[in-house]
Amino acid sequence: METYQVLARKWRPRTFSELVGQEHVVRALGNALQTGRLHHAYLFTGTRGVGKTTIARILAKCLNCEAGLGPTPCGVCATCCDIDRGRFPDMLEVDAATNTKVEEMRELLDNAQYMPVSGRFKVYIIDEVHMLSRSAFNSMLKTLEEPPEHVKFILATTDPQKVPVTVLSRCLQFNLRQMPPDLITAHLAHILEQEHISCEPAALPLIARAAQGSMRDSLSLLDQAIAYGGGQIRQAEVRDMLGTIEQDFLLAILRALSIQDGAALMQLAQNMVERSLSFEQALQDLAALLHDLALAHALPEQQEALGIEEALMPLAQIWDAQTLQLLYQIAVQSRKDLPLAPDDAAGFRMALLRMLAFQPEIPSSQPSQPAPQTKISKPVLAVAASKGPPPSPGDWLGLVRQLSGAGMAYELARHSQLLRYADGTLHLLLDPAQRHLMSYKEKLRMALEALLDADIRVSIEVGPVTGSSLAATEEKDRATKQQNAVDSIRNDPFVQAVMGALGGKLVESTIKPKQEQDQGEI
Repeated sequence: METYQVLARKWRPRTFSELVGQEHVVRALGNALQTGRLHHAYLFTGTRGVGKTTIARILAKCLNCEAGLGPTPCGVCATCCDIDRGRFPDMLEVDAATNTKVEEMRELLDNAQYMPVSGRFKVYIIDEVHMLSRSAFNSMLKTLEEPPEHVKFILATTDPQKVPVTVLSRCLQFNLRQMPPDLITAHLAHILEQEHISCEPAALPLIARAAQGSMRDSLSLLDQAIAYGGGQIRQAEVRDMLGTIEQDFLLAILRALSIQDGAALMQLAQNMVERSLSFEQALQDLAALLHDLALAHALPEQQEALGIEEALMPLAQIWDAQTLQLLYQIAVQSRKDLPLAPDDAAGFRMALLRMLAFQPEIPSSQPSQPAPQTKISKPVLAVAASKGPPPSPGDWLGLVRQLSGAGMAYELARHSQLLRYADGTLHLLLDPAQRHLMSYKEKLRMALEALLDADIRVSIEVGPVTGSSLAATEEKDRATKQQNAVDSIRNDPFVQAVMGALGGKLVESTIKPKQEQDQGEI
């Protein structure tokens, strides 16, 4: 019976032309081999499964191929075949994770002075080099600085921060990038075509995303999917195998959030518990959808170019840009906090409730359940229910006070002075120190329209506010109350008697108006 060879080994690239991705590394190494400008030590860095040791072996073949030194080894000579099988005598591949001691490194380097047995160069491939001890690194330095002409060092690591600077400075360093999902998907499709294995196209992007940039991990998952599906790859089975969640399920969560239906959110979370779905994966996928929604909201005309699905477009119009950013941040942070929660289900529920709590409120007249195939109207900010005539400079402060439930829109109004109201447009003057509030101009317009039940336009200039903003008025009132409190204490006969008898000094910064004291006690 023929032994099965896993896809990650069977499809391991044997030449630079077969390598997927990492074109920046291939180009630099190819030019160096073509011109003969070879460095004595190379350091390949990058996450797992991106091709560090694969490139190292291909480079070893290029250096020792019997057909000649160059960027394209023949692949059929005895040297190339021996390197592919891992038994070439002049290539020493060492796992630094299990050979960390200085004695082992010294023994390895003692052999570097001897000429190669059959090749042009002795090639030392040291994987996970950051695992070496400090003493082992020190024993390498002399050889790395002045190596014999017949020796080449190829180091690989997933954590270059732990490699001493003295070693880094003696190496030519290449950072290997993570593979993008579309590149992994295309490569997996090519492999399945060559292997004559049927596959539903929608299944491969699931595997590509789960691999998180690692081509080796994607091939291992592909092997697992083939076994799980009995020789075929189907989207539903891959989804079950990976524990991923259908997009329709995630869209249902976003729709429930958009209409602030807490009961529906908790029911969806309970459905996940019953189906044993991954809550960490759910938060990751929610963050990905919110990312797409933010792009769709900002660049609706570039939907096809950005690869945004049509099903997301109605949702992109529900929230404003700030709310989408907030929801995205909650999803990302909640995923990090998941290990700290009582359990994953509780952590996920709290993430949904947090998203619910920090959204602007929707009007009470909006239906609690979305109508089928009906676009949900964009929610407006909640403000006081009272209506009134169009604003005028005389009642601006009272109008702003009625916006106290409108969040950052209220802060923008509070620091603004009304210059005039004409032709349905509010002309405001904003204090320069509060310029950062300008981004909430649209929220303020929506809040004013909801409050006045009229179409309102807002124009804002930046300049010194003369004192008729609510913030300036409140600050003036606060200063007056503070001064009155200080004067009351200073003029108190008992305080004056104590200060005279004991030579005391009044510390005015400790005096607070009575109203502030009462609020502090509460």
